[in-house]
Amino acid sequence: MTDVRDLVGLLQRADWTRLSLSAEVNDGSTVLVLPGKRYRYQTAERLTGCDGGRPWEMYEEDDYRGGSVHWISGPEAPLAHLLCPAWLLECSRLELRGRTRVCGREALDVVMTRRPSLRRGPVSGDGTHGPVEVVVDAESGILLRVADPDVEPEVTELVRADFAPVIEAARFQPPPGSLIAEGFGESFVSALGPVARVGSTAAGLAAGALGAWIRYSPRRRAEPAPPDGVDIESSIAADEPPPDRSPDGPLVSEELLDLLYAGGPTGFAATLHHWMDLGAMAASVPASARRVGLGGLGLLMDAVNAQPTAAHKVSAVRFAGPGRYQIDHAYDAGRLPTTIACDGQRTWLIYSDKITTGPAEPPPGYIGDLADPSWLLRCTLSGGATVTVGNRPAYRITATRRDGSGAALILFPTAIALVDAELGIISRLTSYIGDRPVQRYELRDITTATGDFHPRIPPGLPVSEKPNQHRSR
Repeated sequence: MTDVRDLVGLLQRADWTRLSLSAEVNDGSTVLVLPGKRYRYQTAERLTGCDGGRPWEMYEEDDYRGGSVHWISGPEAPLAHLLCPAWLLECSRLELRGRTRVCGREALDVVMTRRPSLRRGPVSGDGTHGPVEVVVDAESGILLRVADPDVEPEVTELVRADFAPVIEAARFQPPPGSLIAEGFGESFVSALGPVARVGSTAAGLAAGALGAWIRYSPRRRAEPAPPDGVDIESSIAADEPPPDRSPDGPLVSEELLDLLYAGGPTGFAATLHHWMDLGAMAASVPASARRVGLGGLGLLMDAVNAQPTAAHKVSAVRFAGPGRYQIDHAYDAGRLPTTIACDGQRTWLIYSDKITTGPAEPPPGYIGDLADPSWLLRCTLSGGATVTVGNRPAYRITATRRDGSGAALILFPTAIALVDAELGIISRLTSYIGDRPVQRYELRDITTATGDFHPRIPPGLPVSEKPNQHRSR
């Protein structure tokens, strides 16, 4: 490995689900991992693991014994900070300082620093977001050591590691008395499942009554109009084929990884279209859930799915680097601001009846996600074919959420991202459940002319100071 491009590819493609590892950590904990999402992680307080399908855990406290507590979950990487290293690629810059040797392994000495980003805002000068020093295993891409001054403990490292261990499969089975997670579907029908306990009573009957009212009420044709500027459509247009979920799909090129890693442009303006299809989400509820509550939940989901439920909203967006942006919604935003603007020093939130202003802060999360695509590097990526969108060249990428990688950045399991080949922004992001699109963000009429960022202040509205805190993503 000779350059940062190789390092980006190594970190992005590191996959803990194919790893074989037996290791001890400097805090005294131990971890066992075998391919197929099997793991066992033990600390002084608890023991957790996964047999490849269901996670389980056991605590020292007697209050948690007996298996009477259930939760909904899937396999999550143990020691994700070390075993899922793609977090180093998001809104960052890497420096490869040379080679070293740790735990008998060839490794790379790397320093990561945060860069300004529309996803995070300007990097603070108060000492936070300091450089992170890591040692990367040159073969697997996992981290053998992390020294991060902004977390506690500051240093986490493997003090012993065997990458070819012999481990009995029984080690990954839940010990007697363990708490065992449930999958989403069975959580509805299990006698102990939290959803079943609620849905089998009055809540299920209420869902059935609401579904029947939606479907059969004579007032159905006189439904209230949507908010001004919001269109209700039958579905999100199928403008592209559904995502290819093959685990062995084509890997994205190094050039495309470079484009994602660079993190978007210094400035652009566009019209943002946003669709959210509640009917498609309702249709995805599994059959096991539809049987809950004497069929009430199923009737409600069917009724919702039978309606035109894809809400379509439009906004104008302009950006000129971190901390300088303006978003104008062309619809009635209700309790949300109709305009959000920031000039690098101050932020204005303009509502229909008031204005709040305060220190500079990042834009809403979904906007930053489109402007800086580096978060995609934390997903499993495939594809990269060149397409044309709005007369602009783009790359078509399938992004799949990784188990335990922290990439819950895509709300749904799979998404297709069209990345503008010239500007490096995401011009279209479509999220899927199965083969059906359930949400889409799309930038149209893209230009590089941004203008200034001093919003027009409507006269007569009261102005108040906003507390110095970031909005939730």
